[in-house]
Amino acid sequence: MKAADAKRYDIAERSGHVEIRGVSRRRVAEALDLLDRVRAVQAEHAAATRDELVHTLMAGNVPLTPPATVAQAQRLAGHRDALLATPLYTYGSLCELRGDARESSTRTWLSRRKAENKMFTVTHNGRTLIPAFQLDERGDPRPELQPLLAALQGGAVQGWTLWTWLTSPTSLLSGAVPEQLARTEPTRALRAAERFAAAPAA
Repeated sequence: MKAADAKRYDIAERSGHVEIRGVSRRRVAEALDLLDRVRAVQAEHAAATRDELVHTLMAGNVPLTPPATVAQAQRLAGHRDALLATPLYTYGSLCELRGDARESSTRTWLSRRKAENKMFTVTHNGRTLIPAFQLDERGDPRPELQPLLAALQGGAVQGWTLWTWLTSPTSLLSGAVPEQLARTEPTRALRAAERFAAAPAA
């Protein structure tokens, strides 16, 4: 086909619809049908190619997960294991500590404190765990931690991240542990919590 004969139609968009001049309605329908079939073939080819590529990588022992991602996950798992080795409560053990008549009462009490950003929990293997450091010997929330928890949770710092930051040395406090420093320097600890909560990586 000569270049001069390549385009024998005109396409225009008018009032929200497309007009094609120089081509019959039947030819347009055929072209659209062909386009649908081409896309179907392309989708099948993409799926087949993807499966073949995965098979090749697996057969060649090529790691599908980048080593850096695996290393990061291993560090995270190790850190969580360390946190789980520290004192913590379940609904049942907290119920006993507080002397509540029923576990359901403890659940309700805890739910209210969480809603007020006065406490937090984590979920592990389908169980709700309550880190013990946030409670006093009677099972009540430590008052000096309340401003920190409010600032952190108000900044969307939750769960494991919240537990980690409160109980780990931080450069924001020259290597001090936030939940410990809150006992002696609550204002300084609060400022660090507010800075961490405001940071993009938080």
